[in-house]
Amino acid sequence: MKTLVLAVALLGLSSCLGSPLTPTIRLHARRESTIQLGDIINEFALDMSEILWNEPGNVVFSPLSIGSLMSLVMSGSSGTTYTQMRNALLYSANTPDIMIHTNYRNVLQSLAKLDNDVIVNVATRLFLASGANILSNFTRLAQEHYGSSVRILNFRDDPRGSMESVNQWVRDETNGKIPQLITQPFDSTTSFVATNTVYFKGSWEHPFDPEQTQDGTFNIGSSNITVPMMRSTMTVPLVEMRELDAEMIALPYKGYEYGMLLIRPNGPIDDITLQKVEFGLDAATLNRYVGEMRNATRIVTLPRMRLDFRAYLKNALTDLNVVDMFSPSTADFSRLTANRQVWVDDMIHQTVVEITETGTEAAAATSISLNRIGASRTFEVNRPSIFIIRHMTTGVPLFWGRIMRPDPLQQSGF
Repeated sequence: MKTLVLAVALLGLSSCLGSPLTPTIRLHARRESTIQLGDIINEFALDMSEILWNEPGNVVFSPLSIGSLMSLVMSGSSGTTYTQMRNALLYSANTPDIMIHTNYRNVLQSLAKLDNDVIVNVATRLFLASGANILSNFTRLAQEHYGSSVRILNFRDDPRGSMESVNQWVRDETNGKIPQLITQPFDSTTSFVATNTVYFKGSWEHPFDPEQTQDGTFNIGSSNITVPMMRSTMTVPLVEMRELDAEMIALPYKGYEYGMLLIRPNGPIDDITLQKVEFGLDAATLNRYVGEMRNATRIVTLPRMRLDFRAYLKNALTDLNVVDMFSPSTADFSRLTANRQVWVDDMIHQTVVEITETGTEAAAATSISLNRIGASRTFEVNRPSIFIIRHMTTGVPLFWGRIMRPDPLQQSGF
């Protein structure tokens, strides 16, 4: 028997920077269909975040990383395995597969950036067992549309060495921020491991002054915790989200191509308040609010913090009706490999976010809100909030998360 393992590695690092609410209808079932990839990834992020609400504490993930890796593996599936993955990824029924993969190729090319101020690197690698009989059409599509490289590993005779090879690649692609994605040696029957990383490092267009950072309080609902609070007076894009009873600002990175959207609810400090805001962030609504943002001068206060999140996504995807790919009896990857008994064991996802005064490395964001009265003209991230790191041209969310209890980060700068 053969096992296919999917590993999703994410990295977020920024140096500058009651009862659960259950919708009666699954979120994506009540949205208008869209063909814009940025909007589709946004909707997928909402569905994933809804499922991950049961995870305790901070949650941060890269919908781009999960979505691109699943889209690649979807191209090797057939039958109900294919249908379930495609439906979960929210692709319109009349969108040809080749258009999906071409759109990803174009977006990944537009996201790639390497200069002194902003680094964006999305990488995919296929680790194949000797004699795995991976079909050439699949590897060709992986290379042409997702820039995927291929390496042969000896899972059968050297499972521990194979694990270290995968971890080393992830370490290299994430600049050492995720040192060990895989924690247990692979099963000797493993035939295929697909791994994706998203690395982002950006300098703020308007950095915080480290000398203004001092300890402050962050209200987690049941109590207050003390964290280093960065503080600066700056002119930023701002909008009052009246329908959601929240406010949003954007902190741009150098060049203004990327930005961190920070959304802070105005209501009571509890899970339901935050959920109501997030569940209202469908692509059309978020795009509208971004378009309505206007520059305003505010005293912006943001924790200097670290967010570290790791999840096994099998249960989350099962909740989205992605079932067959995890079952030895039903998985159909006949367009990927000539070996019929291949299935997915699990999907592993890890994200690290560090926010300090000078910028954002690999992933970060925070949700905030302005003082509704406006007398103090401040925008404080001192309570549970939502953040999105977004490519402003395409609308693609590289990272998506919520800050529930920030871990203090004592060192400033990258």
